Formats: sequence, C-alpha cells, structure tokens
Amino acid sequence: MRQSFSKPATFAIETLGCKVNQYETSYLIETLIGAGLKQVPFRDRADVYIVHSCAVTAKAGFQSRQLLRRARRANPGALIVAAGCYAQLDAERIAREHLATHILGNSEKFNLGSLLLDEKQKAQETRTTGAGSFSGFKNLPVARMHTGRTRAMLKIQDGCDSFCSYCVVPLVRGRCRSLWPDDALDQMERLVEAGYAEIVLTGIHLGQWGRDLDPPQSLSGLVRAIDSRLHPPRLRLSSLEPMEIDDELIGLISGFSWICPHFHVPLQSGDAEILNRMRRPYGPSEYSALIAKIHRAAPDAAIGADVMVGFPGETERQFENTYELIESLPLSYLHVFPYSRRPGTPAAGFSEQVQGDDLKRRAAALKELGARKKMEFRQKFIGKDLEVIIEKKLGPEMWEGLSGNYISVVVRTENDAGIGESRSGSIVSVRITGFRGEDLEGKSNRIAS
Repeated sequence: MRQSFSKPATFAIETLGCKVNQYETSYLIETLIGAGLKQVPFRDRADVYIVHSCAVTAKAGFQSRQLLRRARRANPGALIVAAGCYAQLDAERIAREHLATHILGNSEKFNLGSLLLDEKQKAQETRTTGAGSFSGFKNLPVARMHTGRTRAMLKIQDGCDSFCSYCVVPLVRGRCRSLWPDDALDQMERLVEAGYAEIVLTGIHLGQWGRDLDPPQSLSGLVRAIDSRLHPPRLRLSSLEPMEIDDELIGLISGFSWICPHFHVPLQSGDAEILNRMRRPYGPSEYSALIAKIHRAAPDAAIGADVMVGFPGETERQFENTYELIESLPLSYLHVFPYSRRPGTPAAGFSEQVQGDDLKRRAAALKELGARKKMEFRQKFIGKDLEVIIEKKLGPEMWEGLSGNYISVVVRTENDAGIGESRSGSIVSVRITGFRGEDLEGKSNRIAS
C-alpha cells in the first residue's frame, strides 16, 4: 500500500562516524538546500530526518538505530532516511524493524535530493548497491562545511583494499578509489577562498590515494602539487597506515611549515601473532622503527595511534606485549577500541572471543596509559609558543582552539586581540602558560594568520 507524502519543506540530519562522513554530509546539505529545503536542528520537528550512519562498531549501529527511532518519535509522519555505512551493512534489519521510510546505501545516498522530491515515493524503499560494484570516485564539491566546524575536511579518497580480518569497511565502502588531482586542487582552492585556515585531507584509506589512477599518483606528489598552488595556512593529513608513511612523506610533513606536525598511525596491536591474525601488514618492530623515525624527524609532532583490545584469542601475555610496546614509544595520544564483532568479517567466526571483565580491564589500562602519554607530551610545551586555530569562544577574552600538533588549547586574549566573533577560524600565536584540566592554556595578543 502506498503512503502519500507531501513535498518536504524542512530537513534535519545527524552524522555518525568518520571525517569522510562529515564531508559527505556537507555535500548532502548543500544538495538539499539547493533543492529548496530548509535545514533545522535534528531535535526539532522536520519533514525529513536523515541519519548518516556508521557501521565500524556494533555501538555505531546501535546509535544509528536509536537516532532513527528518535526521529520517528519527533514526527511520526516524516520521511526517515537511513543513509551510509550502516544502511549499506544492515538494510534488512532497518527494513524489518520499520526504522526508516528510505534506506540508501553509500552509492544511492548522493541521489537523496531527487529521491525526496519524487512524487511517486513508496512507503518504504531500499536502494543499496553491493559495495563490490562501486567504481570510480564521485566528485563531491562543496562551498563550505555545514557541520559547525572552523576547519574544513576535504575527501580525496574512498574505499579500502586491505580487508583486515576484523573490519567491515571494505564491505560497505568498496575498493580504493581516488579523486583526480586537478579536482582535489580545485576543491582545495575553493575552501581556501571561502576562508578556511586549516584543511584536513581525509579518506577511508588516505595513504592509498592515487594508486588506482592512470598513471598512478602518490600522496607525496599531491602534497607537492598543493605547495605549488594556493594552499591553506595549515594542511593536516588524517590517519595514515604504517606501511604507507615513507621517508619522502615524513620529510614533507616535517619540512613544510604549513603542514601540521601531526601523524595518526594505527597500531591495533603490539603483538606479532595478533597482528598476523588481524591481517595487518607489519609487525611490532616495523611499527616501532617507524614511530622512532617520525619522532627523530619531527620531535614536536603529535603521534597518535588506534589500538584494539580483546581481539579474539588475545591472551594476557599478548595484551601485555601491546601495553609494553606503547609504553616504550613516543606516542602523544591513543584511541582505544574494544574489539567489536562485525558480521561478514573473518574474525566474527574466530573462537575465544574476549568478553566481560577482561575486556574492560584491558581497555581501562590502555586508556590510562594514553592519558599519561598525552599529559607528558603536552607538558613539554609550557613556556613555548604554539600557533592555534580558534574554534569557539568560551567567554570574555577566552577562546578554545587546536594547535598544529593537535593539542587543545584555552586561549586568553587582551581585548580579544582583534579576534571578534567573526574571527573564529583565525590562527593566533599563543604563549603556553600551563594546564587547564587536560588542556593547555596560554595567552595571545597576536593574529598569526
């Protein structure tokens, strides 16, 4: 039975997950505004609710379902759209539980504007193409970010070819695909001209950028091309896999003053056997040597790591190997994730799933180690100057921002140092005076950019 829908006038969107999702959300928002719809907050009553979902963990899937239910409560007659990775992974459950009127996979979601304005909409419609058939990179130019951020994301890569045994990403994002360099440079210039002082290059597997193009390209080559054109005051690279950070890339990041001294290098485990079962293409010694090399080239750079606890079969000794490796390395912060069993991955069928108190204890121990590493890294900048991009105002003559080496800084100014409400996104030089909770605090009286 068809349900009749009037032409929607308002929409609300909530985004879960990675920087790639955040960039794609900006594209979806511009598409819908261009189609004549008005955006309202997700908590308000809207004609259309969109949950731009994530599937990387079971928790992300749960959060996606919760948001869909919240939207239905807010307006039972609204169009409810489940879009993106979780919709791609678990469309059957979303349909079975009647959580959405439209279920759109990672290819179909970009047709959202025309679909919502289609007068022949069905009461419940699922459109998902198998990720294995995704081909080519869809260019998604945006005029600006619509996710409330002063720093701009720029998606230049999608998909992953690694097929780690625990990871569902290739199943929902497909194989590696790259944005052509000229298109990347054009979009970079648009964002610079829009006033963004920092741009973050992002992708599902960023280090693979360009390898699928003809002729093949490299991320280092793209960075050099950016240097030769209009580049932002600050460029940041998001997560890079260990075996894709070569001497050339380290030299560029440490050598160009406009590239943020920040490396995020996933570790996942410090045990050789676990890494092998994860299908990670390196061992603890290779990872350790890379981190040491980065630290020598850029001693003030932030070096972060993802680490997973409780991978199936992880023994206490193997966990201790991870802890001891991390403790020995000059890492600046950790992102700690308990293993999450994902449908369709080889690890989902592995025996000896780690659960309960062991999982919680191991995660807590690594989080405590990460907190200690973070404080030790920040401590060494007291009395030094950092350049900080202003992100939001906290109060009179007090702002919050982010340094190039990924430190959250509370900035005190005299008479706002020329930083009016319109200057969020400015880069200021800050003399660090101490801690404010876990953050650093400092004084500024000069606009750096």
